[in-house]
Parts: sequence; structure tokens; C-alpha cells
Amino acid sequence: MSVSTRHVAGRSTTECRRPSVAGSIVALRWVPALAAVIVLAVAAALPPAAAAAAGIRKPGAPTAVMATALGGGAVVAWSAPASDGGTPITGYSVIASHGGQTCTTTGATTCTLTGLTDGRLYTVRVRASNAKGNGPAARVQVTPLPIVSLVDGFPYSGGPEGLTLSQSTSSTVSVDFTTSDGPGAALYWGQWIGAASSFSPSSGTVTFAPGQTTATISFTVNPPNVTGCSPFFPPTACYPSVTVTLSNPKNAGLGPTPYTNLLFV
Repeated sequence: MSVSTRHVAGRSTTECRRPSVAGSIVALRWVPALAAVIVLAVAAALPPAAAAAAGIRKPGAPTAVMATALGGGAVVAWSAPASDGGTPITGYSVIASHGGQTCTTTGATTCTLTGLTDGRLYTVRVRASNAKGNGPAARVQVTPLPIVSLVDGFPYSGGPEGLTLSQSTSSTVSVDFTTSDGPGAALYWGQWIGAASSFSPSSGTVTFAPGQTTATISFTVNPPNVTGCSPFFPPTACYPSVTVTLSNPKNAGLGPTPYTNLLFV
């Protein structure tokens, strides 16, 4: 038997030749079968984790991305990608343009961006990640809102209630207000009790024109004839108090404590 190697169409083929009964040569080609055995042997040698990772892809982009403007920030919400890439989502990252403020989660589909400039348009990108890495981004735009706040009334004094807007804006800003019974207080010359009914109006809307940053609520206060004071004080030393609460802002956000207490004399 003889062995020879030939180069056929760019590949080497090894042949074993042996005489046949009639004296002719029979060629046995075995390289393709040997190659298949080698491939199977290499695959069997891969660790299970590496073999599994071969089919993993990065996740798709999050879906249904929305951003709700806040003062100096935005709440961003989304839904999971249509494809997780063949392995569970491990987290999400949210990044804003113009400074790169970020927030991240380990699976929740909402987070809050802070440190943004009111009135500036931002593009927000949301990405999902898995064991393979970060997937493509989904985008949404948002403009943080100015903040409307009450100016705390000076205790034991009357007058209009002040409101402020954190910065001027080209839009008209409005906010509703309501009154409720205020706090009680007593000093040696008089006493204050909650009596929102002594204040008019009891509700309404305050409007900031474009560019305006201050506004007031002008209350009419009935004479101090409220009831419920201690008998140690004469009726003329019994005064009403009120709590003013803001709600339902338009083109603005509310301060962290959108109410204030007023004690009138």
C-alpha cells in the first residue's frame, strides 16, 4: 500500500493506495470525514458557558419611551425591548444630552433625571443591557419646567400671598389654589385659630404672563370675629388663620412643599 498527497482545487487530499485483486489502485479519501471528527472534538471541548454565549446577542431598544417634565429634571419611563437577545435584561441606562446627566436601574422601567436646566430642550436616550452588553438606544425629547412656589407668609401679619416662578418663560404659567383651616397659635395678647371661612376667595387660579416671575393672591379677610378661641381672650383678640395650597400647575412644576400657613391680624 502507498500513501500520497494531492492538491485539488486549493485543498490537500491524502489518499491511501493499495493494489486491488486485478492489480489496479484503489484510492481511499478520508480527509473530509477526519475534518468532521476534528470539528466535533473542538465543539465538545468548549465549556458550556462559552457554547451558550455563542448564541447571545445584545438586547433590542426599549419601547414606548416617555418623559414627563419636572422642575430641573424629568421622569423617564419605558417598556422592555421586544428582544432580550437570548439572555435576561440586567439593567437600563438613561442619559440626557447637554451635560450627560444619567440615571440607571437594575430592571425597573422608570427613573428620574435631575440636574437639568429648566426651559432647555433635551434629547434623552434609554438603553437596555444584558450579558452581551448595551443595546441600541431609544430616544425621547423633554423640556424641564420652571417651578412655581408660595412665599411663606410672615406669622401674625396680613396681606397678599406671594408666589414666585423659578425663571421666566415664553409660555403662560398658571396654578390653582385652595384654602383650608390654618394653624393655631396663642400668645399673651391674642390667639389664632383655623378659620378658612374668614378668607375670600377660598379658591382660584393664579396666572404668570410670559416673562413674569412673581404674582400674588389678594385675600379679603372678614373682621376677627371667629369663634372657638379660649375664654381667656376677648373676642377682639381672636384671629383667623388659613393654609393656602397650590395644585394643578400648567407649564410649570410645583415646589417640594406647595403650601403655606398664614396668620392674620
